[in-house]
Amino acid sequence: MSASAPPEVVLHIGSDKTGTTSLQQLLRRNRRELAGRGILYPRAPGPVRHAGLGLYARPDHALLESRDWLRGGYPAPDVFRRRLRRRLVREVATWAPARVVLSDESLARMAPDSITRLRGLIDALGGPVRVVVYLRRQDDHLVSRYQQAVKVGEVLPLAAWALRDFSSMYDFAALLRNWQGALGPREIVVRPFERARFSQGSLEQDFLDATGMDVRLADLRPVELRNESLGVEAVEMLRILNLHRRENQGLPTWQISNRDHVKRLRGTESGPQVTLPEPDLDRFMQQWEESNRRVAVEHLGDPSGELFHAPRRTEGTTTDQVLDPARLDHYLALMEIPEQQHGAIRRIAEREAARGQTDGSP
Repeated sequence: MSASAPPEVVLHIGSDKTGTTSLQQLLRRNRRELAGRGILYPRAPGPVRHAGLGLYARPDHALLESRDWLRGGYPAPDVFRRRLRRRLVREVATWAPARVVLSDESLARMAPDSITRLRGLIDALGGPVRVVVYLRRQDDHLVSRYQQAVKVGEVLPLAAWALRDFSSMYDFAALLRNWQGALGPREIVVRPFERARFSQGSLEQDFLDATGMDVRLADLRPVELRNESLGVEAVEMLRILNLHRRENQGLPTWQISNRDHVKRLRGTESGPQVTLPEPDLDRFMQQWEESNRRVAVEHLGDPSGELFHAPRRTEGTTTDQVLDPARLDHYLALMEIPEQQHGAIRRIAEREAARGQTDGSP
């Protein structure tokens, strides 16, 4: 690549719960093969997910409170940003690729000031920018994201958690306007997260096409795709354990990690997946009807205004978010919880089961 032809920058901003981990693992596993084709998936922002991009973009006050920052042992924010910028620019200069691919699912919902801060880093690479974003039907995403929240320490039941303001995440028209206005990319590629609309029915091939890489999935080393979803009993068990850590052990949310527990729970049958009642989900989706219509028309060229074609998932779901205390011993043994904690956890489990039965909340 000549000095007059800086690399195109492909910025994959998520959103989360749209297969981003699998895509990042595919890029990581094929880093050398892609480099041979003039495509760099750099290490400087992170070995797999480029979490450094989201950290770089956040304002200091939000950065210092974020889970990734608190668990990462980073230097002062200005030092971190300076080092990341230097390392990324050096890595790109060393490889001299035609295309740089960056991926961090935390970016999608960034505010304009954070996007502007990130632009300072992206502009240092010199080339035109293509933003790639996958959008998932909001009601399905909501219940999937709740599972993820519980895995990292959330203590509220779904019905209460879902009452918060999600406009920064689910007003897709505003989200895309923020990126267009603050970053000024040459192109924003919007892909609905629906398997029937993926290229060749494959998320990975669809992503390769969306990035413009001109690479066939068959030419790359595959990655194992895992179903990360948990049944209602497993989710409720984790939530009860989170409550125990907060109430009895005094742990802040950012110190709660359920990684090992999730690995054990993933391999066991734990019931249907928790969701909200249909009327609640209908009302939730009504908030985004006009926003979704605009995205379909303006970004997909679909005059029907139908952003999503697939209906919401209803099979294998339940609105009853309750763990029968009689099932507690099974999960305590499966998760290898120390016996001295069993009594305190059981009291919370019985309290939460009674709550679910008396207030009617799922």
